[in-house]
Amino acid sequence: PLDWKIFLVLSIIIPLYELYKKRKQLKAPELKITKSTLTLLIAVMIAFASFYIYTSGAFSYPYLEDEDPWGHAVGVDYVSIEKNAYDPQITGYWDTDPALSYIDPYPPAYDVLLGVLHQTSPDIMWTIKFFNALLISLGFIFFYLFAKEFVGDRNKAILATVFLAAIPSYLTHFIWAHALAITLFFPAILAFERSKEDKKWLLIAAILIAGIWVSQNFEQPIKITTMILIYIVVTSAIQGKIKRYEIMAVIGGVLLSLFWFGGVILRKGLKNFLGYYAIIPETSFASSAVASSPTASKPIILKIINEVFDYGGSASRPYTFSDFFYAKSENLINNSIGVGIVLSILAAIGVVYLLVKYRSSIVRSENTWRAVTLFWLIFTFWGVNGAAFPISVARGAFRTWILMAIPIALIATEGVDAIKKASRSKNIGMLMVGIAVTGVILTSAYQKYELNTSIWPTSSAFAGSPQEAFEFAALFNTIPDGKKVFLYVPRPKIATGFGKGGCNWCQDELDFRETIINRSADEIHNFLSKADYDYLLLSPSMDFRQFSKTLGDEKALEILNRRYNEIINSGLFVPVQQKENLYLLLKV
Repeated sequence: PLDWKIFLVLSIIIPLYELYKKRKQLKAPELKITKSTLTLLIAVMIAFASFYIYTSGAFSYPYLEDEDPWGHAVGVDYVSIEKNAYDPQITGYWDTDPALSYIDPYPPAYDVLLGVLHQTSPDIMWTIKFFNALLISLGFIFFYLFAKEFVGDRNKAILATVFLAAIPSYLTHFIWAHALAITLFFPAILAFERSKEDKKWLLIAAILIAGIWVSQNFEQPIKITTMILIYIVVTSAIQGKIKRYEIMAVIGGVLLSLFWFGGVILRKGLKNFLGYYAIIPETSFASSAVASSPTASKPIILKIINEVFDYGGSASRPYTFSDFFYAKSENLINNSIGVGIVLSILAAIGVVYLLVKYRSSIVRSENTWRAVTLFWLIFTFWGVNGAAFPISVARGAFRTWILMAIPIALIATEGVDAIKKASRSKNIGMLMVGIAVTGVILTSAYQKYELNTSIWPTSSAFAGSPQEAFEFAALFNTIPDGKKVFLYVPRPKIATGFGKGGCNWCQDELDFRETIINRSADEIHNFLSKADYDYLLLSPSMDFRQFSKTLGDEKALEILNRRYNEIINSGLFVPVQQKENLYLLLKV
């Protein structure tokens, strides 16, 4: 079972055992500040600054943004209650997305992590916002540790960390599984670097790769694994020998993830599994959109290739020079685009500097990181421009911006290095570095700060209106903890996100919601009483928007008015709170 107490015991048992073994050798550590610890402290400060910005933005509004976070809230709630990461067995639906969008067959590690943490914290919205921001911010510390090993220069490593934190296209505080998958990339590469001294680190690398593969829906894991393979191939070419143990670690990590995917396939069947990923449309898991797609009649291998390299995505498009060069405060909240003026210039100088200065020595061992980073930049830049180039090398062009930020941050440090070396004196060089960092803050970090501390839009259930969401948040805050609210509209994830949800994944509730528009007041009251619901929430605007999609405007309005009158006049429900044309909360 996914229980926080089990994870706690497993996480401390080995450290406590080692501490007990060495109890006689224990002594107080020497408090000595070195240059290495100083740069690490700066990295920690960057992480704290990031965490402050992300949490300031996330908690500036009392709801979850967009759609994905509300879906994750249901998955988090499911894990915290059921202590399980596999879907319950339900029938009558082509998949369980109406209830659990990010649990089985979707890789569930992100919801599992937050779900276990939610077992220790009663407020689901606070848990999700707080730990999502913490997870992303800890990534900057892991990036610094990786960069210090990778580059071999702690000053460049901390400068690259500053740049990564400043790049608008690197992870906003948006709540989605990418936050975990991307963050795991840094300790994974760090483990490969440490394996040069101790091959046992390859076991850690394999476990982290497995973690990446069960964190997000194939798209980012494939791209991240490609970057790891680029690292291994380039390193092998420079050193003149195949890194077979590193390759085995990658393969082992992917195979280890099959413990999860294998379980899904055994439970749902291979055809249904492939149907979920749009490979086989003629299954119970394939939607009508998949079945009628242009790739539906292609051979399976071509469908797989299309799924891996299709640049498509909800916001993918051909990008222009200004999209890269100028950072904007008004941006995509889930995956921002743009680098910034000064940082773009530094990265361009860095690329030219590497190609000119190291044109004949780039294949030397000491320049391995430079060669790897250049290939990372080529891969991610190509991936971002998949809609503009004849051939796409990565799925989801707009989601590749996150990964492209990594080589840009590293290469920009070479641009700074080139400026320093071109200066006539050390003092002028340091002054130029200060100007460059200030420029990055003004043309990249400031725009990222503004975006991540602004009020973000929310679910279409509220018609995208933050004001309506504020009103509902105020309502839910008046409802005592531990009480369950049933929304008349079939959007139960809203109640769950506000911490007052029920069993959204239960068969009887899913079935009841499907036909609620045809249910009498007596039937609704009987069901809610049996399911231990405390309140029924009617929302004329929200209900109309949802039911008009299937019934049409006129019929939806007529039926809803009739149902509302039946419920209110039945005497089975007691009005508690009301806001005209917005909501009516009824006690069951």
